[in-house]
Amino acid sequence: MKLKNINITLILFCLGIFLEGLDAYSILSIPISWIGISLLVFTFIINFYSGWRTDMARSSPLKLWVFYVIGLTIVQALISDEILPKYASTTFGQYVSLRLLKVLAFLVAVWLVHLLNDYLSKDQIITYIAYVGIVISILSLYSYFSYIFELPDFPRTRQGSGGWTQPIRRACSVLRNYGTFREPSFLAVWLAPMIPLIFYLAQKKKYWYYLSAIPILCLVLTRSLTGIMGLILTFTFISLYNFLKAREVNIKLIFPVVLVLVVSLLGNNLTYKFPSLDPSMCPPYPIDQCDCSIYEDDLDIAKNSENLSSSVFIRFSLIASGGLDAFENTSFLRSYIRENGLTIFGEGMGLSNISLSYAADEATKQVKDGQAVFRNPGQVVSFNNLFANLLMSTGMVGFIWFMYILSSIIRDLLVRKDELSNYMLAHLLLILFMFFFQAEELSTLLGVSLGLITAIGSDDDK
Repeated sequence: MKLKNINITLILFCLGIFLEGLDAYSILSIPISWIGISLLVFTFIINFYSGWRTDMARSSPLKLWVFYVIGLTIVQALISDEILPKYASTTFGQYVSLRLLKVLAFLVAVWLVHLLNDYLSKDQIITYIAYVGIVISILSLYSYFSYIFELPDFPRTRQGSGGWTQPIRRACSVLRNYGTFREPSFLAVWLAPMIPLIFYLAQKKKYWYYLSAIPILCLVLTRSLTGIMGLILTFTFISLYNFLKAREVNIKLIFPVVLVLVVSLLGNNLTYKFPSLDPSMCPPYPIDQCDCSIYEDDLDIAKNSENLSSSVFIRFSLIASGGLDAFENTSFLRSYIRENGLTIFGEGMGLSNISLSYAADEATKQVKDGQAVFRNPGQVVSFNNLFANLLMSTGMVGFIWFMYILSSIIRDLLVRKDELSNYMLAHLLLILFMFFFQAEELSTLLGVSLGLITAIGSDDDK
């Protein structure tokens, strides 16, 4: 099979990103998001076989780094004696292969954006990506409102992130927007970076301002602190930086912050709290599912508040007052890294998660009625932090190398004066901010972001 038309590549590229956005579903036990990732890699293979080439000179450091990560992981997997946790859903070989596929898809996303940029304008590429984000937002909003109006949700055929079902319905809990993902935070991590791209397009065609309300509402209903506050803080930082550089206020960069705040206030009218269970059902269910007035602490009260805007900002205030250690995962990771120490080359992608999983079991172990109880027994645990994952997986060499590449790209964006650079900077910084708290793997959207930035740089050099 040979491709002779760039439009086919564009369709496969957009389809791959769209399928990755269907994280909550699977076909024949194969997650649709993994089908999307595989489709992107397949698109690269058939393009390369068909003779399509692109200049990736500005992405060469990133390409070499990815080859280092893949090679390191293969070597470590061959010599490793690690055993997957009891309830892992794959064999060791499959597990490592999927981690490698994810890393490869990250680089493929960069390559495909460069290739598309040789034949399409940057605005066209961003427009198609933004439309994918709008479609996922609409599907996610339908899923959210289906629980309020008692409509059928899309069949969630994939296990939840905890290994069991996707726990959307929980008595006395406030409904959060899971959308087409297994977790509200997963939806936020995928969707939020689309919003800076949409606001860039709004500078060209005003109707994008109206369309921006769809993903913003979708994001706000997730109640994701990292997504909502990340978007606000990112545009606030860029607005301030531009003011200091140009000595004038750029209203266009402040408007996204204003719109997020307005939608958050309007979102108060769209919240829903699941009713309590009958008292006779507790036990076996926890008592807080039969009595909605029972809360663990102030953070739990804020989390389950039906006032959406106060829920988000009170939680942010409570957590921010405690510093980074207020994030339970961050505190655990700091202790884990301190106890295990740093290595020069790392354990390899995915292999470091196995070590982390056994440590997490011990850290969360509680003794109840004389028996040890674990939070996520026998499951592979996520770092929920890209930087901690890279530090332990690729070692100090890989981590410092990656941070140098990122800093070079960000520094290049900061000195640029074109309008797109502001929004691409917001796009990239928002991804990196959220990946510090909610995601651990190199995503295809991060690859798309770096591809757009370096490809745009190539255009500027020509």
